[in-house]
Amino acid sequence: MESQDQNPVVLITGCSQGGIGHALARAFADSNCKVVATSRSLSTMSDLQQDPRFYLQELDVLSEQSVQHVMSNVIDKFGRVDVLVNNAGIQCVGPLAEIPLPALENTFNTNVFGSIRVVQAVVPHMASKKKERIVNIGSVSALAPGPWSGVYTASKAALHALTDTLRWR
Repeated sequence: MESQDQNPVVLITGCSQGGIGHALARAFADSNCKVVATSRSLSTMSDLQQDPRFYLQELDVLSEQSVQHVMSNVIDKFGRVDVLVNNAGIQCVGPLAEIPLPALENTFNTNVFGSIRVVQAVVPHMASKKKERIVNIGSVSALAPGPWSGVYTASKAALHALTDTLRWR
């Protein structure tokens, strides 16, 4: 395990190049944080591979085994997680009445249950410290749904409600 210095350990899901998670990973690293950047494939974060500020991990938020494996690796390496940023998410575009149910289920499994899966894995390592933070990336679309974004909007609204619930711990 690395030394227990004061630099926060930040775990970010969905860090594929060109996205919000990737930009957040760089911003946290620029702020002297130890960044655990994750995505379903290391190749989507290839530009971060040679930078020692990043600890890259493959993570599929749909898989309990993948989440537990990454959490174990992070705790073994750093001994803690100070900040979790749940950013992994997918779009689902189309008229609600025509979207195949498996596509709707996949969107909720990724955007809602995937985030909660990671929260449940990290909270036992955070609960006693009371300083850690969990950030779930939502969307303004949850407040203003459009005709082709109903599934995505509903998943982000659900995530928003669950995030509000976490504040009461």
